[in-house]
Amino acid sequence: MPAAWRLLRQQAGSASWNMSLDEALLEGAAATDAPATLRLYSWQRLSLTLGYRQRAGSAVERCADRGVEVARRCTGGGSVLHSGDLTYAVIVPAGHPDLPEGLGPSYCWIRGVLIDALRDLGVAAMASVNTRGAARADLCFQAATRSEVSVDAQKLIGSAQRRTRWGLLQHGSIRLRDDREVYRELFGGDPGPPAPVLQLQLPALSEALVRSFSRRLGGRLEAGELSTEEANSVATRQQLRAASPLLTPAISSRRFAPCTDMLP
Repeated sequence: MPAAWRLLRQQAGSASWNMSLDEALLEGAAATDAPATLRLYSWQRLSLTLGYRQRAGSAVERCADRGVEVARRCTGGGSVLHSGDLTYAVIVPAGHPDLPEGLGPSYCWIRGVLIDALRDLGVAAMASVNTRGAARADLCFQAATRSEVSVDAQKLIGSAQRRTRWGLLQHGSIRLRDDREVYRELFGGDPGPPAPVLQLQLPALSEALVRSFSRRLGGRLEAGELSTEEANSVATRQQLRAASPLLTPAISSRRFAPCTDMLP
């Protein structure tokens, strides 16, 4: 029988901490004894994350004026406003028997678990329908791909994936609040995505996700902690981000070094 997955549930963190930890977990997937991990987390304060190759734009300046923390993700896609959302991350070593091989199948597997969790709460969730130009959308929740999750034809969960030769990270935001006014302030009048069609309570949603993943894994989901190496990697990444907030530090199976190919 495959080994148990590790469940990480921590207190709300800063944007720098949250992104640094996701990256450290992916980097740590190179270890020979690395567990597959489900991480559920929230945000200490209003934050904005940018896609890996997304240009910063004027919204970042408005974030500084408004006290909104900004961080860059190691995954692609458009800007995500974190305003009371619940975020999940799945980190799996390459070749793990629980997750199908390939980009499409792995997205589909995770999407299915997310949909099952929402349906447990009485939410009629389903796979999103592709929106034309979704891959180039500046705002994550203004467009969708079929790997994501919608309710009443409106995107509820935006997801993105980063793959290395030793593992993958998929993380995604589950939008729970009407944050259109903040979008208008930060993006120069752009109304942003429509208000969520439902408002779930974060604790209940978190428990539903744990139940859904545990059920899919045959009960092999156990609460765990960070390793010393992972915690050290997070600390190093946060130091780099403190010096350059829009930096995404490199992810390596052997060593840690700043990334030099970021767009401004």
